[in-house]
Amino acid sequence: MVGKKGTTARLNRRDWLDLISFCGLGCGLSYALLLVLMRTILEPQIVDESSLRINLSVKLMEEVLKKIPLDRIPAGAILKQSSQGPEYNLSDQSRFDKLLKTNLNQNYGLDRRIQRDQPPLEDPWGGYWIELASQYDPPVWLYRPARLNGSSVWYLPLLRSLATAGGILIGITMFLKRRVERPFMDVLKGLPDTIIPPLPLIPEKGIAPLRLMSMRINRLMEGINSSADSRRTLLRGLVHDISGPQTRMGLQIESLELQLEGKAKEAMAIKALSSDLEQLRKITEQLVLLAEKDQTSLKCEQVALDDLCLRVKASYPVASVKVDMPRLLVQIDSTGMERSLRNLIDNALEHGRPPVLIQAWRENNILSIQIDDHGLGLSSPTIPNMPYQTHANDRDRKNHQGLGLKIVEQFCHDHGGKLKLDQADLGGLRARMTLKKNGLGLPIFLQN
Repeated sequence: MVGKKGTTARLNRRDWLDLISFCGLGCGLSYALLLVLMRTILEPQIVDESSLRINLSVKLMEEVLKKIPLDRIPAGAILKQSSQGPEYNLSDQSRFDKLLKTNLNQNYGLDRRIQRDQPPLEDPWGGYWIELASQYDPPVWLYRPARLNGSSVWYLPLLRSLATAGGILIGITMFLKRRVERPFMDVLKGLPDTIIPPLPLIPEKGIAPLRLMSMRINRLMEGINSSADSRRTLLRGLVHDISGPQTRMGLQIESLELQLEGKAKEAMAIKALSSDLEQLRKITEQLVLLAEKDQTSLKCEQVALDDLCLRVKASYPVASVKVDMPRLLVQIDSTGMERSLRNLIDNALEHGRPPVLIQAWRENNILSIQIDDHGLGLSSPTIPNMPYQTHANDRDRKNHQGLGLKIVEQFCHDHGGKLKLDQADLGGLRARMTLKKNGLGLPIFLQN
């Protein structure tokens, strides 16, 4: 989603995956909270309630067995005689079963063997078999349904629904906080409070619509900065063009003053010309101030490297330069970068063959910019240092490796990197710039 004409800004796949991940994390936190509440608040109450019911049932049934024979017990009570208990293949007791037995012993002095009902269950909710103290042999076991226990409470639909809804709400809140609110606040903080170029770029983070909005704002700022640079260049050109004639006029006036010395009428005319020339000089000084008043004192600027390369490409013939790079927000000397690119492209077009391919990528915190042409390349594999050595078969190519490449090398050096010339995969020359930091010694990338 790059903000092309007709593109609708929607959540992309990454945004949906992040939303689902946050909701899953929220549900996990919600269920963990429910487990903690159950263990600390609900479970002790359930154990007490279950212990009370079992104690009452056991004591009542034991009193009944003292007066009524076993075969005359009403059908509502579930009783079985067994030496080992109704459940023969018993697994280890659960944590809840151990708490229940301990509670019966401590609170009611009821120390009996207890077995959990195993499938097929006597009751859909499960229950317990409790050994009764009686005169019968084998012992009599009483079945007590467990309407509430540690596992049944966990699966109550109401608690599950509340935990799930709460988890989703927590997840959506975290998603909005991390992927919408924070990036939006970064955008607001990054927006300049002045209209004087160069305008700083804002981070392109957050959900897809927010990134698209940030990208469009950055391109607008890039356009404003580019227009300001063009205006400064135009004004400097005008100042340069005006300064030459002014200097020549001044010399001519001085010569005329010497030739017409003593002639009052002509001297007055020369004086008037001198006054007009002085006014022109003051106007020129104003143009100089106008050209420099919005120039930043810092060397580094925040630029979108792909947009900068596309602007450079637009100044060359169609299809002579190609750009292939991702979206990269960097903080560099944009003027030096543009000048270096033009030097390398001009060198490639003059001594190589089009098209010239510009590529850029990021490796950790190092920015690599590569320019390949389709010419004959160089006979030497690498040229690490200036001045370059010259070979007979590529002397013509290296005639252009003077000031232009020194400017590029100095630019790379200012950004903690270097320039390397090598043979391209297609046989032409490959120039690679590696930049590690901006002119202020700070990381070159604006965002991760």
